[in-house]
Amino acid sequence: MAVSKDLVGKKLNPYTFTVERGKIKEFCRAIGETNPVFLDPAKAKEAGFEDTPIPPTFQTAFQFWGYPEIFNDMSEMGIDVQRLLHMKEEYNYLKPIYPGTEIHAQGEVVDVKTGKMDMVTFKTTFANKSGEPLLEAEMAIVIRPEDS
Repeated sequence: MAVSKDLVGKKLNPYTFTVERGKIKEFCRAIGETNPVFLDPAKAKEAGFEDTPIPPTFQTAFQFWGYPEIFNDMSEMGIDVQRLLHMKEEYNYLKPIYPGTEIHAQGEVVDVKTGKMDMVTFKTTFANKSGEPLLEAEMAIVIRPEDS
């Protein structure tokens, strides 16, 4: 099965992920983030936040912890995940996300380019349990040709 432009508009399965303070601390430790705004609720409040906000790029963890089936779903779309390369990721932060926030997410294929290397772009909206969008992410992948 090959990647097709017919994938545009295809929605991925929705998923839910609850942001945990411990996961934020683990992430900060893993990337070397030491800014106390992301680690200490008192320092975050002094900076004008309600609590410790997630640091930039933490939302990537939402997908890996909350939607591990993504690679199976990509395979079912005709994407050879063994040849997949991550091309880019862009984020649009709409509101801070704090520990305890229940995230509701759903991705959608928004663009497909076919050729020597196929490219697929997904857009995911992360909302709170009331449906209010908090963050938008756009991820583009490239599928290497079989002979590479």
